Formats: sequence, C-alpha cells, structure tokens
Amino acid sequence: MEQYAPLLVSPSSSPELVAAAELPSSTGVEPISAGVLSAPVPTTHWIGCHRLDLEECGSTNDEAARLARAGARHGTLVVSRIQTAGRGRAGRAWTSPAGNLYMSLVLRPALLLRDVPAMTLAIGVAVCETARSLGIGATLKWPNDVLVGQRKLAGVLLESQSRGERLDVVIAGIGINLDAPPDPSAAPLATWVTRELGRPVDREGFLARLLAAIEHWVDRYVACGLPGVIPAFTALMDQHTRAQTRIAGQLVTGVLEGIDDVGALLLRADDGLVHRVIAGDVETVRTEAVPALTI
Repeated sequence: MEQYAPLLVSPSSSPELVAAAELPSSTGVEPISAGVLSAPVPTTHWIGCHRLDLEECGSTNDEAARLARAGARHGTLVVSRIQTAGRGRAGRAWTSPAGNLYMSLVLRPALLLRDVPAMTLAIGVAVCETARSLGIGATLKWPNDVLVGQRKLAGVLLESQSRGERLDVVIAGIGINLDAPPDPSAAPLATWVTRELGRPVDREGFLARLLAAIEHWVDRYVACGLPGVIPAFTALMDQHTRAQTRIAGQLVTGVLEGIDDVGALLLRADDGLVHRVIAGDVETVRTEAVPALTI
C-alpha cells in the first residue's frame, strides 16, 4: 500500500486513500470513508460530490488520477495545503508553499478526446470570474493562466487518460496564489489574492465560489462547445497586449487579438499578418524592467 501524507481530518482517520471497493455506486452524496471525504459544497450540483483534503502531497493531479483509476466519480475534488512536486504546463515546476490553493478535479465529461484541451479555456473563465467577483482586476492569458496586470495569479493544467480514442477521465488541476507568492524569487512575476485585496480572504468561501463557477462553465462547454465559451474568454482577455512567440522557428512579435472559433490564439504581427497560435509558449512583451512571463 502506498503511503500518503496525513489528511486534514480527525486524528482517528486513516491517512490512506480510499480503495476502489469503498467508492459508492449510488447517486447520493455520501462520504467514501468516514472523516476522509467531506460533503459537497452546497452551491453545486455535482462538483465536489466527494472531497479529499490533504496536508501535503506531491501533486494534487497525481492524487486525483489515482482516485480516478480506483473509480472515483465525476466531480471528485482533491485539495492539498502543500504540494512538493506541483507542475504546470509542459512539466514546469509550480512552487507550492502553504497558504495558497492547490486543487484537482476528477472529470468524466461526455466529450470526444479531441475536445478536451479547449476545456482549459472554460475553466480559466471560471477562475478569472471568481477573482473578479472579489473585486480583483484579473484577466486571462491564453491558454491557461490568470493574471493581474502582468503578474500571474493562477494557472490551470488539464491531463487526460483515455482508452484508444475513448476518453476515460480528465484531471483538472488549478493552482491559485491566495495568501503568498509561490516563491520569494517569483514575487516580481506573481501576485496573490491577499495582496490584491489588501486583506485576508476566507479560503472555504473562495473555494465555494470557484467550484460553483467551474461547474457552470464545464457544463456550458460540454453542452455548447467552444461557441458557449469563446465570448466570455475573449471578453476577459487582456487584448491588444504586445506578445511574442515562435512560429515555424521564427520569433514573431505583435499584438494579441483574441481567439478564433476553434480556440487558437490570434496574434497580429508587426507586419500586419495575423497568425493562429495553436500550441507553444507565448511571452508578454513587458515595458517595465522585469523579465518576460512565459506561460
């Protein structure tokens, strides 16, 4: 049996993750194991149907993936106080000290495998809207980050498991800087909710707002596809920002002009040509004396 860090539960609770046999088959909301998984957030219908709180783990995405392989249902939530091996897009390290929000969701949407990556946009809208609902001037940076100005507040990472061409599960990881920068050395490139508000934020209240928003936007994406998400994502983007990326090996600099009907980023180069960016790193071109932000 693999060993896990202690859970944020009563001292009598087992620190082990639930076994597949303990996962309920009914549609009712009930704990998988007493004291380990808590009740769902009242403002949601399916998200948070089961919840696992960890004191520390390597990565909440890895923990959620293990639960998924054991049969965890759609909407299962994993939250950890600390991550020791958090990661972002392209395997980049996500420094994860105590005080921030690190969470992953087990999602089993009725989607084709090819439609999974664009769900990042829907979840990004949910995170950005949650921050803005508190009065934070957050914006979206394609494809997976939430910024305030040019400082990173949050990031989204989707990882999927499939059997051939059939989607089995999506693990949606979200990291949000709540009370501290991810690392002192990252302070020039990052911001956090407490800094933006000038006061502490209630963690569970923030999480409740976030889960309700994610549920809304995931349901909307599954029902409507990208047409149901693109207007909101575009409205929340910091358009007309100068940025650069490599296209066919050449560095292209220009101005962001939103996303197209399949979710590709539109970059109008300085020569007037509009490029569609489907994948890769896009760096903002900063005016102040701090490094460019690669996300």
